[in-house]
This record gives sequence, structure tokens and C-alpha cells, in this order.
Amino acid sequence: MTEFIEEHIPYPRRVFCNRDLRMDSLSYIGFDMDYTLALYKRSMEFLQAELVLKGLVSDLGYDRSLLSIQYDPDFAIRGLSVDLEHGNVFKMNSHRFVGQVWHGSGLLDKSIRRDVYTNRKIAPSDPGIVMVDTQFSLPEISLYCQLVALLEQSNSKVDYKKLWEDLRTAMDRLHRDDTLKAIVRSDVPKYIYKDPELGETLHRFRSAGKKLFLLTNSEPIYTEAVMTHLLDGIHPGYPRWNDFFDFAIASGQKPRFFNQNEPLLTVDENGDLSDEPVTQLKRGVIYSGGNLDIIKSLTGMRGDEVLYVGDHIYGDIMRSKRDTMWRTAMVVQEMEGELEQIQAKGTEADALEALEDELFQVNLMRAAQKVEGNEDRALVQKTKALSKDIARLQKELSQSFNPIWGAMFRDRSELSAFGNQIQSYACLYTSRVTNFRRYSPLWYFRTPRQRMPHELRRVLDKAP
Repeated sequence: MTEFIEEHIPYPRRVFCNRDLRMDSLSYIGFDMDYTLALYKRSMEFLQAELVLKGLVSDLGYDRSLLSIQYDPDFAIRGLSVDLEHGNVFKMNSHRFVGQVWHGSGLLDKSIRRDVYTNRKIAPSDPGIVMVDTQFSLPEISLYCQLVALLEQSNSKVDYKKLWEDLRTAMDRLHRDDTLKAIVRSDVPKYIYKDPELGETLHRFRSAGKKLFLLTNSEPIYTEAVMTHLLDGIHPGYPRWNDFFDFAIASGQKPRFFNQNEPLLTVDENGDLSDEPVTQLKRGVIYSGGNLDIIKSLTGMRGDEVLYVGDHIYGDIMRSKRDTMWRTAMVVQEMEGELEQIQAKGTEADALEALEDELFQVNLMRAAQKVEGNEDRALVQKTKALSKDIARLQKELSQSFNPIWGAMFRDRSELSAFGNQIQSYACLYTSRVTNFRRYSPLWYFRTPRQRMPHELRRVLDKAP
């Protein structure tokens, strides 16, 4: 039944399932805002880059030559890591082995890459490695590489760790002093898409008896501006955006929200915080701060009846998974383009799979002959030819996604580290919240049958 329904849903707009989830068992569905309900345009990345470079010059003393840098929005993908010691950016596979490595303005020389990373498995707790897994942070990766290149070209001795920390400091200041968000608030449509299906999607959940809530780290005034743009007047049954939600919490400070003791405060119409204790959550009111225990005590919600939808693999998905029994759905905005590319390259992908299967069978025959002390040179040549064709086709397919890094969820034949995180922690994942509108709000999402490698391959009893 799942296959019958889904074949009528465009592939890029499907919801994918890692763990079985019955929507009819859910009582609450919560949403993050930024990059979840609110999908940002490329103009946001350019704005971030412009303001960060200005901050490095005006606040942190960098040379004005930095202002000549032209931000490249197509360089970085989610899931890349920064080596703070060597100033490199690289992509890891699911086993945390390093693949492609970039330094400054180009790929790192293979011999240097081997010396630095061969036989080195990157531990998640390694303080010298920073993994960038949010779309909001992509400008930092691109700018970091450009800054490394510019500073090295000027014969400066580059402290790669300090450069990254300064870049992060400049970005953080944009949020703390409201510089970035004030600009966005002044022209929200320039930076944020307005999905016409969002109101109906939320309404369908509510019509099925689900209680909806908003939990975002953004401040109340910014939350009000963005949500007004997204939802005010979009559906006749909900005049104001907060009519869709049973409660709305801003300044949630995730991931600390899930294990801290921050008080929950009411935000009044002027944006000021009230010291009055919150004893009941009301629709139409924005709250600030709070923590999981308070929400549980005020709503009576149980963990396994809550689905939380977010975009941040750590702050939204991993921590809610570890600290609660909430089910999780990950929004990966840019995967819609990747799914379109997968469809466009279907013929090439099928050809690659056929070559890999043929190589597997040839290697089986070679192994059987070696046991008997034989070696067929024709099979040896066949193996080399197939391996060469596979490598060529793998490279072509990979570069059709991103010329440098390939597909976001894969690293050659392996899952990428980011893809592995999605598979490990997100019950569901999709490219936008409104994709749920294509499914019944009581739908039973089923995990594809998991198979081990020996179940995927047809093993010959004996070689011919």
C-alpha cells in the first residue's frame, strides 16, 4: 500500500522513513522555525557572508582586502568538517574515514592527504575537528577556505584555528547584536520563501486531532516577524499565525532546552517578558525560554506521542532523541535538488549498479580459481577494466551533484558521515514540512526492509 500511494507523489517531495512511525499514535507535533517552517533563500547566505566579512575587518582587525572576497554559494554542502590544525576542509564517510580534502583554493595534494589522514579515524569528540551540519553554517565553510587562500597568498603565517574562531565570533555577533535579523525583519520576503501549502499542511494535522506547537531558538520579535510572513491570512480558519499552534515558545535555547532548568516566561504585546509564573499554556501567546520538564508538566505529553520536526541534526534531532522519547523528523531543504538529480541520472546509476554486480561475480570466479591454484589472466584483465569503468562512472555521477564533494548523503560507495547521522537519529526525513500534506495525517510510515550485504548479493555455489 505504501508503494502504491508513494508512486503518485513526486520523488523529490516524498517523506522517507528510517524507523516505523504511526502518525495516528501521535498526540503532539512540534516544529522548529528556521530552515524548517521557514525555508531561506540564497540571499540569506550572501547577506551572512557580507556582514561577517565586514565584522572581521571592523571588529576583529583584519585587513580590508577581505572585503574583496566573493562568496561562492555552490562550494559547500552539509556534513563537511574543518581541521583546525591544518586549515583543511574534508568530507568523511559513515566510518569517519577522510575522503576528499580541500585546502584554501584547491584540493589537497594526494601525498599530503595520505600523510595527514591515512589510517586516521576522526573521533566525534576530537576537539580539533568541527563538523558543519546545518544549512545556516554553509557560508562559514566557503568563507573559511577563501580566507585561508587569501591569507596564504599574502605570505601571512596563518593560525587556522584562530581564523575559524574569529569567523565564528563574527557570525555570533551578528545574532547577539541583532544586526542580521534586523535586516531580515525589514524585508522578510527577500530572504524567506512563503510556501502556499504550509497553512493547509498544519490544518490537516489539526483536523486529525493533533496538537501543534512551535519551539524555536529565535527571539520573540524575530519569530513574530517570520511567522507572520509565513502564515498570517494563509488559511480562512486561522486569521493569525499563532492560531495554528496550541503553544509557541521562542528563545528555546536548544539543545539545552531538553535538560536545563530555564524558567518559562510570557512575552507581552510589546515584546517584554513577564515575571508572572506560567500555569497554563495558551494559544495566541508567545512564551520565552522554558525547558522540557515544564512543558511536560503543563501539557501532560508523553515522549512517544510527540513528533518533533527540525533541521539541526544535533540541536533538534540527536539531543531530542537522546534526552526524550520524542520521535523525530529532519528537514533537509537542499535534498530536494539532490533527489531531482538522482532522477535525472537514473540511467547512469543503474549502469553503475550493473557494473558493480558484474565485478562482484568476476571476483567470485577469480577467488574460486585461486583456491584451486589457478589464475585466469582474462579474468584479471576483466577486473581491471570493470574497476576502471566503475571509477569513471562513480566520479561522473558524484560530480553531477557537487563538483567537489559529490552527493550530500554519500561518500563514494559508502554513506557520508552526515547521511549516517540522518539514518541513525531521524525517524523520518524530507525536504520540506509541506511534503507531509501529500500523506494522510494518520499515515503509517514503514521502514524499508533492512538487508545485510550477504542478502543483497547472489552468491554462486561454485564458479563455472
